[in-house]
Order: sequence, then C-alpha cells, then structure tokens
Amino acid sequence: MVSQTRLYEKKVEASLREHFENLGEKIEVKSPWVAFKGEAAGKYSPRVDVGVGPFARGTARHIQEYNRLTEVSREFLNKLLHLFRENSKNFSFGAEIPADCKRFNNINENARCLMAVEIEKSGTRKHRLGDIVNACSLGRVGLIIAWDKPTRKSFLKIVEYFAFLKGVDKPTYETKNLIVVSKRQFDACIKATGDNHGRRKQN
Repeated sequence: MVSQTRLYEKKVEASLREHFENLGEKIEVKSPWVAFKGEAAGKYSPRVDVGVGPFARGTARHIQEYNRLTEVSREFLNKLLHLFRENSKNFSFGAEIPADCKRFNNINENARCLMAVEIEKSGTRKHRLGDIVNACSLGRVGLIIAWDKPTRKSFLKIVEYFAFLKGVDKPTYETKNLIVVSKRQFDACIKATGDNHGRRKQN
C-alpha cells in the first residue's frame, strides 16, 4: 500500500510541474530525485523527495538559467518567503529571511537543481537536520514542507540552532536559501498562485 507521504510527494511533483507549465516553462520535475546518480562510484548520492530541474550533472552549472527561472517564478517564491517569515517571527534568524527571492541569485551557484524539496511527516530531529542539509546544498532554493505545525516548529528550532552556532563563531551550516512551510501552507500557496494565473489569462 502506498504511504500518505509518497502520495503527497507525487502530488507536489505534479503541482510544481503544472506551476511551471502555466508560466510557459517545460521544466523536468522528478520524485524522487537522486542527486548524483550515475556519477562517481562510492560517493554518497542523496535522494530528494522532489527535485525541480534543470538538473546539473558533473561539472555543469546552470547559474543564469536558475536566475531566470527564479525571476519567472517570483510570485510563487515570494509568497513562500512571506510564509516562512511569518513562521519564523519568534526566532532570531527570522530577521535575515529575504523579502524577495532575487536574493537567492547570489547563493549556492553550484546548485544541482532549481528547487530541492524535502517533505517530512515523522522523521527524527537528526533526519530533519539531514533534510535541511540536502535541500540547501542541492537546490538554488531549498524547500522544506513539514506535515504539520509541530513538525514545522521542529525544523525552525534546528535553523535557530544553526543561527546560534554562527553567532558564537562555531562551525555551522548556511541556510540562506532555505524556506520552511507546512503542508497546508504550501498547498494554499501553490493553489493561490495558480488561481491568480488563471484570472490573468482570462483578462
């Protein structure tokens, strides 16, 4: 029997593909996406729940194309950023969250995909830490979709811990390209973006 999370991963895959099609972009979207499949044997190859292309392989980089697609999808990404800021208003790192997705253009220029999406329902805190590392390392935009509010709060506490480490000059992890929202927030956001596109198309 297919799990709830797997069914939702396929739903997110389809909704993101439709989102870019509505914008006139034929973007490859995969669920799951294996980051370094077919590359050097023995290298750890993370499996991301949903990956949004174009996918960079080997030494390839898609810096300008990711910049362009970020601008094309600006309405959607800025809605997600707004939700992330709202979710983080009681955390110190919240003040550092950008208001505009253009800020992502100077972050992770060696990204392997446009968006790396991790969906989490029941993993441990260590598993969630790994989700953040994979999303931020592999995507121009690292998106965490938490199943519910408690899971979302757990992710936010991990990001706050990273910010604390940075503040006391400890080795830490960079999360400037991260967005954390709940499943309900993501669903509402992508639906609203699609509805807006539909209304503009009719006018």
